[in-house]
Amino acid sequence: MKSRNFSVAVVVLASSWFLLAGTASAHGTAPTPTASRTATCVVESLSSFVAQGEFGASATAADIIQVECNPEVYGTGSPIRITANQLLSRCNSKLTWIVPNPFSRSTGNGVTVKLDADGNATVAVVAGPECQVGESLISAHMLLEPFETFTTPFTVLPPKPTAPGVEALPDEQVEDAFSSGVATIIQAEFNKGSEKLVHIGSEELFARCRVAPKLRWFQQIGFPGTTATELRETTGPEVTKVQLDNDGNAFVIAIGDSSCADGPSLIEADLESKPFTTYTTEFDIEAPRPT
Repeated sequence: MKSRNFSVAVVVLASSWFLLAGTASAHGTAPTPTASRTATCVVESLSSFVAQGEFGASATAADIIQVECNPEVYGTGSPIRITANQLLSRCNSKLTWIVPNPFSRSTGNGVTVKLDADGNATVAVVAGPECQVGESLISAHMLLEPFETFTTPFTVLPPKPTAPGVEALPDEQVEDAFSSGVATIIQAEFNKGSEKLVHIGSEELFARCRVAPKLRWFQQIGFPGTTATELRETTGPEVTKVQLDNDGNAFVIAIGDSSCADGPSLIEADLESKPFTTYTTEFDIEAPRPT
């Protein structure tokens, strides 16, 4: 009896080793999974932005919206309508759209742009002032067959102090293949900087964008004692007298108009009064490619 049981055990053990060897062999020869785009297009935004601003410009938000499509489906010159109906309602019917390529500025619930040869498009939007906090939907509607729509959420956050420093949002961007244009938000925060004035600039980015006016700056300005506001545009390597709000926050939008060479550029933010604090960051331009 013991001999018979031993023989059965040997057969079972041998079978187990055979199955394990077969399984290991199957794992070793299985094809490696590769990443693939599950949607024809992807819409990307900053996801959220702290509302800020002083006087009539209070509760202003901003976003950079990038659409990335499969160029074999939606390629060179394909029209796309980017809309933000909920954000328009949330921000007292005040949206301003800024398009780097070709440069344009408009208001309303959305803007129509064309994809470059890599299937990409970038726009900036200034929302407000007088935005209500909460989430809104950003939509990209393809105006050619197969007439798809793609969405992403964007949340306006309540005003609050944020970490001191300066940052580019986004801090890197694939430039437009048509004009080599770019767009980013420069966000500055200074501790105990309530209502102080700030200088924001980038000599490198100004030099990198080689066709006049080279670099455009946009800032939302509120005027003391009134609800009047102005989305002011200036050109050149810097913008001065950017006013921090009571949380020490301020932002400007930088638009590289055209022919911007790829590579990193230093961004500086300086207090124009004591203690004359300076913060720096980088914004990196990448050469055109499908994303």
